[in-house]
Amino acid sequence: MRITRRALLRAGASTGLLAAIAACTEGDVRSSASDKDDFPAPPESPEGVGLLPAPDVVRTKFAMVGDSITKASSPSLTSVLETKGFTEITIEAEVSRRIAVGDGKGEPLSGVKTLFTMIAEGVRPDVWAIAMGTNDVGKYDDAQAYAGLIDQMMSMPEPTVPIVWVDVYNPIQLAATKLFNQVLRERAAARGNSTVLSWFDLASDPQASILRTDHIHPNQKGTLVFADLVSKALA
Repeated sequence: MRITRRALLRAGASTGLLAAIAACTEGDVRSSASDKDDFPAPPESPEGVGLLPAPDVVRTKFAMVGDSITKASSPSLTSVLETKGFTEITIEAEVSRRIAVGDGKGEPLSGVKTLFTMIAEGVRPDVWAIAMGTNDVGKYDDAQAYAGLIDQMMSMPEPTVPIVWVDVYNPIQLAATKLFNQVLRERAAARGNSTVLSWFDLASDPQASILRTDHIHPNQKGTLVFADLVSKALA
């Protein structure tokens, strides 16, 4: 499902959403930037995978590929990005989407094929965002396999275009989740011009209460937290 700024306006996005975001940002919303030093990687991860450098020009175009977590958070994310001056917002998100598996026939089109299609259709954002991997953890044998998946997506945008990748939290596959997140930071450092945001830190906090009863997908508050996490990195 593609969500654009124009589509949301046609759909009549909630008029109280911006107020809710503002209130949540002042009170309950926490991101790894507020609690820690600029989105730090785990101790074993390479240095340099933090906030994007301050841009020399104002960024106004944003595009994102994600799964059901992104899909649930898209209205909140779109609204908060609009308040930060983004005027061209394209979000492609589908339930159960995987990074490289899925031809769009009976299963969601994969993240790789979705990103390819967006680029082919002329989507040229100032920054790409990716939130993929939740549906892939535990389905591959080792770090090398995860690295191959991540490199596929990271190699597709032009090297000069920044990438923001939101890491994953899947408590059902916790060991595999941690391995994926570690490899993600290593591959982001290898690419350069990339940053990894820790949804894991936020979602795994039992005091945060931002997940539904399945302990994976964000509840209403969680969608605001997710939007805050991404938008603060872009700021």
